[in-house]
Amino acid sequence: MARTDLLDRTVAAVAARARWFLLAEDVPERAGFLQAVAPSVKLVGVVALVAVTVTRRDLPSVALLAGLAAALALLSRVPVRAFFERATGPAAFAVVAVAPQAVLMGGPTLVGTPLSVAGVEYVAVFTVRVAACVAFLSVLLLTTRFADLLAAFRRLRAPAIAVSLLAITYRYLLLFFAELERMVRARRGRTLADPDLRRTWRDSGNFVGTFLLRSLERGESVQRAARARGGTGPTPTRSHDSLGVADLGFAVVVAAAIVGVSLA
Repeated sequence: MARTDLLDRTVAAVAARARWFLLAEDVPERAGFLQAVAPSVKLVGVVALVAVTVTRRDLPSVALLAGLAAALALLSRVPVRAFFERATGPAAFAVVAVAPQAVLMGGPTLVGTPLSVAGVEYVAVFTVRVAACVAFLSVLLLTTRFADLLAAFRRLRAPAIAVSLLAITYRYLLLFFAELERMVRARRGRTLADPDLRRTWRDSGNFVGTFLLRSLERGESVQRAARARGGTGPTPTRSHDSLGVADLGFAVVVAAAIVGVSLA
């Protein structure tokens, strides 16, 4: 049986997680609260909640907003694991980035430690704020088909070039990681034994170079195929012409959250 080296395992894991992140489109088909909200209303509401979240500087307010994001995910039947992983991943990087502030900021320190009270509070607020913002965006992406999200941008009169670039980037990322997975499987199929360290580095360099070339070639092939079919026009989307009870309910929730944290 072929045995894989560290490069194979790492690249395969990254490609699989990236494709899972981009292709999580089964949740929009579930019967949930946000699934019934029009994409344009959902987009405006989430952007408003994110804007309010980034302006808050106190822990109770950002914690309340993070709890609201979790409640929306629960009402929308979003898988707990998917929501938790998407919300906590960037927050973990945020902790690492701002952790030195717990020591560098002046003021009274915690008993027996060099950590300042103001620094610890700053790190906590920053981390929870990042988690809340990512949680709101995750709820939006998990409950909305990407094609519907692009249509919402068009309805809101977003610049056409920006919408086109977003669509092209999304499609190419799918192609990018799919090609990466195929190359890893092919490499595993040709590996009969664990190579030594020198050969591993040499094979890794060849792998990366070949992958970049194949990605460019595959992207050009996709572009030529799209031109042959008449272009890359907008993907058909479901109509959301009339607003319903779910749209009104979501608007009330957003307004109440904004007013509540502003008066807190």
